[in-house]
Amino acid sequence: MTRHPKTKPRARLLRSLYIWHRYFGLATALFVVVLSLTGLALNHTEALQLDARHVRSGTLLDWYGIHAPETFVSYRAGSHAISQLGNHLYLDLQPVPAAEGKLAGALEYAGLVVAGLDSGLLLFTRDGELIEQLGPAAGVPAGIQAVGTDTAGKLAIKTALGDYRTDENFIEWTPASESDVSWAATTPPEPQLAEALRNAWRGTGLPLERVLLDLHSGRIFGEAGVWLVDAAALLFLLLAGSGVWLWGRRRASARAHERSIKARETQP
Repeated sequence: MTRHPKTKPRARLLRSLYIWHRYFGLATALFVVVLSLTGLALNHTEALQLDARHVRSGTLLDWYGIHAPETFVSYRAGSHAISQLGNHLYLDLQPVPAAEGKLAGALEYAGLVVAGLDSGLLLFTRDGELIEQLGPAAGVPAGIQAVGTDTAGKLAIKTALGDYRTDENFIEWTPASESDVSWAATTPPEPQLAEALRNAWRGTGLPLERVLLDLHSGRIFGEAGVWLVDAAALLFLLLAGSGVWLWGRRRASARAHERSIKARETQP
């Protein structure tokens, strides 16, 4: 028994669709996995703290062009180094989250480590624990430009309005003569500390949430990545369309086969 010639092109079309449907599925499998995993993670950003966790991979940070400043300000205060890279302040290698403003100097005074910012003073214990932040509300003159000690060993600060000294309790501020003050000077950090600080600075520049968002959208690979994700989306549509069409054809073929069987069974 020979097959009707008109059925051959249709059979070839169905066979081609099955093959291409399989290839589309394989081609988009990786995108489905990436989009699913990143989508699930982003859907729980707060629970996973993605906006608070930062990428540490040097390769990925280089890919995003995140580089630490080559030069930064650093002062020696007793056994500690107070440094500022960009807007980030560090006590040795520990970031100081409460710090706001430009670092103007640091020194050891009255058993404390004192860091002067243009917004006020930060007081640390000798062990490096932040215990107090003093600003204009506490009577500290605003706009600190330098810190030092006078000939009597009192803490002094330089501001745009003049120089002032204070007592060991940082309560009373009186005018001081600049000639009586020895100002804290910047100290180049050791190479190992400088490298560690740059790595620490880079480690706070790329939240994990941003990386997942860029992976989800394809922007991690630039404009080409966006077009790639768009192409994958089109393949998803083709998969859905071809899948529904093939399912319909198979369902119609099964029904036709059932009807033919019933027709033969009803024949005398």
